[in-house]
Amino acid sequence: MVAQDLFVKLLDLIPEERVSVHQLTCKTGLDHRTIKKYLDLIIQIQNSKKIVKEQVGLRVLVRREK
Repeated sequence: MVAQDLFVKLLDLIPEERVSVHQLTCKTGLDHRTIKKYLDLIIQIQNSKKIVKEQVGLRVLVRREK
């Protein structure tokens, strides 16, 4: 399973109610360190400015929103 699939799986398994890392470990079969690392990354991404991807001709350009 690739990292992108793991992120999506983890996001789908997090309910609105609180859940422990141990519970997520049991549901996903992933190591608790991996889950903690992915959660930290998701939180960091949520707290940063949005990234915009633009296609200009054949080039793909990215920038941060102002």
